[in-house]
Amino acid sequence: MILRPTSVSPLLLTCEHACSRLPKGTAATREERRVLASHHGVDIGAWALTRKIAARLSATALGGSCSRLWIDLNRSTGDPELVRQEAAGIDLGWNRELSPEDIESRIRTAHDPYHAAIDEQIRRRLSLGVQPMLLSIHSFTNRWNGRTRGFDCGVLYNRHGRHARTLAAGLRKENLTVKYNAPYSGKLGMMYSIERHGSGHNLPCLELELNQNRIGGGATFAALAPAITRAVQGLLDL
Repeated sequence: MILRPTSVSPLLLTCEHACSRLPKGTAATREERRVLASHHGVDIGAWALTRKIAARLSATALGGSCSRLWIDLNRSTGDPELVRQEAAGIDLGWNRELSPEDIESRIRTAHDPYHAAIDEQIRRRLSLGVQPMLLSIHSFTNRWNGRTRGFDCGVLYNRHGRHARTLAAGLRKENLTVKYNAPYSGKLGMMYSIERHGSGHNLPCLELELNQNRIGGGATFAALAPAITRAVQGLLDL
C-alpha cells in the first residue's frame, strides 16, 4: 500500500504492520482470525495514524499489505520469526509445514517488493535533490507479560540521537510521556526495516512506537493525530 507516491516531501513514512490481511484464498479458523485481529497480527491503530500524518504533511506513506503473521516485514529474511508457527498459543495453519521454497516465495512476493518500494521512493527523492527523513510508525500493547507499560510513546533509534531527541521533545511538548528505545531498542536490531534503508542510503531514520491504548480509535485518536504531526514536523525543521 502506498499513499502519495509522487510527493516530494522529505518525510517518508512506513508502517510495516499496517494490516491483518492474509492472501486471498488462505483459510483461517475462528481462533486464527481472532489472533490476526489482535496485536499479534497487526499494529493496532498504526496505519490509521500514519495516514493522518501523511495527509497533514503531504508525505508519502508505505504500509505492509499482509499480516505480520504471514511474513514480518520488520524482520530480516534470516530471522527465525520472519514466519511464525504460532501466536498467542495458537498454531497458525497457513504456516504449518512450510518448505524453504514456500518461505522463499513469500519473501519474493511480499517482503522484497515492500522494501524495493521504499528504496525506490528514497532514490526518487535523492534524484530531485531532496534529502529524505525516514520514520516508521508502530504500536505496542499497554501490558506485556503481566507488566503495565506506563508511557505513551517510544522513540527508537540507533545512530541518530539528535533526531530522536528532537522528536521526543516535540512529543513531550504535546504532553505525551516518552521513553527512548522502549519498549524495544533500536540499538539491538529491533527497528530492522527503517534501519535497513537508513543505513543503506546514509539517511536519518527513527521508529515511533505508540501505546495502543492511546491510538485505538475514537475521540482519543482524533485528538492525538494532530499532536503527533506537530512533533514530526520538528524533524523536518532540522
